Amino acid sequence: MKKNNKIKDMNEYKKKKKNKYKGKYKLKVKKIIFKSTFIAVVFAVILGNICGYSVISKLKYDIHYLKKELKEKEISRDELKTKVDTSTSIPEIEKKAKEELNMDYPRQEQIKYIDVKN
Repeated sequence: MKKNNKIKDMNEYKKKKKNKYKGKYKLKVKKIIFKSTFIAVVFAVILGNICGYSVISKLKYDIHYLKKELKEKEISRDELKTKVDTSTSIPEIEKKAKEELNMDYPRQEQIKYIDVKN
């Protein structure tokens, strides 16, 4: 039935009046459901971002302390290297080789020379 058409019967008038508000209620419910769903999705996205940033900050915190620990270990390693380098000198190494390993300089008959042609 169009808006400009005249009503010819009383039953037609009653149908028009009854059905007038049925569709509006369904539209209101659909709008409410759509809005609440949209708000829930936005809230979920925001909550997901917050959780993601908390995980990222925790990982950055762990990385910072691991780097700090690594730096401390490197410093102690360098200190140990310098201690080893300063504690052993050539005369000490020569003495240990002669006494503990029974090593000595090669004699003349033990030396072999190799000729290399250019």
